[in-house]
Amino acid sequence: MNKVPILIVDDTPENLLVLKLTFRILDIECHQCLSAMEAVDLCESIEFAFIVLDVHMPKVNGIEAARKIRQTAKNRHTPILFLTADVYATDLIDEGYDCGAVDFLFKPFNTKQLRAKAKTFIDLFEKRIESIEAKRVIEEQTAFLVSNEKHQAIMRLAAGLSHNLNNRLTVVKGNVDYFSAELGYEPDWLVDTKDSLDECVKIVDALQGYAGYDDEFKTERGSLKSVFENIQRLLGTAITSEESSLVFESDGSSALFEVPFTLITEIVLPMVINALQSVTTDPTPVLLKSSLTEQELLIEVSDLGIGMDEETQSHIFEPFYSSRELYESKGLGLSRVKGLVDFVGGRIEVKSNKPKGTSFLVSLPINKLEQLSRDEQGGWVSG
Repeated sequence: MNKVPILIVDDTPENLLVLKLTFRILDIECHQCLSAMEAVDLCESIEFAFIVLDVHMPKVNGIEAARKIRQTAKNRHTPILFLTADVYATDLIDEGYDCGAVDFLFKPFNTKQLRAKAKTFIDLFEKRIESIEAKRVIEEQTAFLVSNEKHQAIMRLAAGLSHNLNNRLTVVKGNVDYFSAELGYEPDWLVDTKDSLDECVKIVDALQGYAGYDDEFKTERGSLKSVFENIQRLLGTAITSEESSLVFESDGSSALFEVPFTLITEIVLPMVINALQSVTTDPTPVLLKSSLTEQELLIEVSDLGIGMDEETQSHIFEPFYSSRELYESKGLGLSRVKGLVDFVGGRIEVKSNKPKGTSFLVSLPINKLEQLSRDEQGGWVSG
């Protein structure tokens, strides 16, 4: 944890020096101000563990400063210790407690007592920060578990739906082919029916892929460079036209790094396709970049397309979500990528800004990639 910030306020430099010397043995970050309004401004940007505030100051006194501090978002509840040399200023003391003072100290003050109070407020501040951080971690873990359970439920649903739909589509397609053969020609309604069936088949194929039917990854391993070259071959004319291109950029070690060939292809390919689709209206190269650290393989897919707003970014890895029309995307590609990255214990994030540019950043642990091996049934497992 960083040093705990405190604030001392007094219009006399000598008094500020005494206060600083009092607190110097504590592990704190001491901020000081010579005027009330300077202190109020500072309280707008920094949350303090406690504030020591002189009551009698020119222009704006400590009481009025405390009222203004209480209106700031960061120090609405920060403990304020008032200092005064006037033991008879009962009205000011009452006002001080009314505006949020936790104690009044009279000059000359007892340094041991002040340090003891300071330690208490510092401990409370640290415990509150720790509780906030613990709450954040719990919320993140809970969100991950809920998301994972949702993901597993949708995968089971997708498996069941794709199986049943595939059986029924086979019957329908057989009947349509029979009618086509009987008629000897294809009227418009039959052409429309066939086109619709083809779209249904594509949706079922996407569901099957998402549900894990295609998880029987091949045994071969290959260099990352060979994966990139295979992606270029698979995309064919989509990246060889004058309007769009795919640019590779790898350091020597990552290009030659041996990876599970099909697994990495299935992670990278949907990101590249997504990038290529984003630059169709304003053709620019898509960058596929890799590098290697001691612990991770890093892959980045970047484009200069239309970008994504924060709302889209928050849903981009959800199953069946797509910012495009339904006929353009089934909304499963990036969700499946996220599932595969999670499978190997990696991380994926998206960085994008409207109106231009998106980057997908994938980090994959090297030890996990090296441990992947095939079981007897032909599926990947971690060894």
